[in-house]
Amino acid sequence: MKTIYIEKKPQSAAIFLYAENSFSKINEFSCGETDKYTEFIESLSPQTVFRCSHETPFQFWDNIRKSHNPFEWIQHSTVNQNWYFFDLRLEILFAALSLPKIQERNFREGITFIYEKDYNLFAVLIYKNEIYGAFEHSLRSLTPELLKKDLEEFRYGWLPHEEVLKQNGSGCILKNIPAEAEGFRPTFICCEHKELFPELGRFITLENTKENMVKIFASA
Repeated sequence: MKTIYIEKKPQSAAIFLYAENSFSKINEFSCGETDKYTEFIESLSPQTVFRCSHETPFQFWDNIRKSHNPFEWIQHSTVNQNWYFFDLRLEILFAALSLPKIQERNFREGITFIYEKDYNLFAVLIYKNEIYGAFEHSLRSLTPELLKKDLEEFRYGWLPHEEVLKQNGSGCILKNIPAEAEGFRPTFICCEHKELFPELGRFITLENTKENMVKIFASA
């Protein structure tokens, strides 16, 4: 039986096959090739399917209001429980949490994790592997001063969702900020544009994020 990974983007869906502990792309379909896409997946007869969306709206992070445990946000097919649905930001978050330095640090104190791609900023507040806040914004709408101010208010649970919307950002969700997290000061950044984050935190690199998802669910 096969394990496959579907990378869903707005205009395409790429299919990856897991073999020898890594994924390799085996096909790709445009958004107009729904029938071919479905037939191809069925022909593989996969046992496990990971479907990662690059187009999930920020409202997905309202899950914080229900549970601080990101494992509980993974969706399953109503037909086949071996289909896992999640968005790219959640995959990146799990990859960050798998790093020993982040795993150890976030159990001692709250940390902030920032992911940036294509000038889109996404940040989460983490304490003991649980998520207490999410913040998303376009760096094209933020000055360095406003970015620093927003992150500071975000860490302390003071950044209003409405204020982020006024700044043309996606939003901010905060719930039950623990005092023992001490302001989530340690900050880890995975980004494309390091020049936009001067002295804001420690830069990290995340690799094999697809493979990391397989390991997580294999050990669950």
